[in-house]
Amino acid sequence: MAISKELTVVASVGLHARPAAEFVKLAQQFNGSVKIEKNDNQVDGKSMIGILKLAIKQGESFLLTLDGENEDHFMGSFEEIINKDD
Repeated sequence: MAISKELTVVASVGLHARPAAEFVKLAQQFNGSVKIEKNDNQVDGKSMIGILKLAIKQGESFLLTLDGENEDHFMGSFEEIINKDD
């Protein structure tokens, strides 16, 4: 069963370059689908280009939906990436 959560980006650079690369690396380890939705645009969370196209800046929110195995564990790991500010 899929789970969804609204996340807000803390990093001053937003969800770009390094944070997006970390996000995609984790997403590729997840056995299932990872979807990111912002302003009615949905992309595959396993696609670096898709994430960068959303241009999510610091303080902006998006909906993360996971559908697969160990969703709760992975959701927590995605939150850690999003909550980093370095």
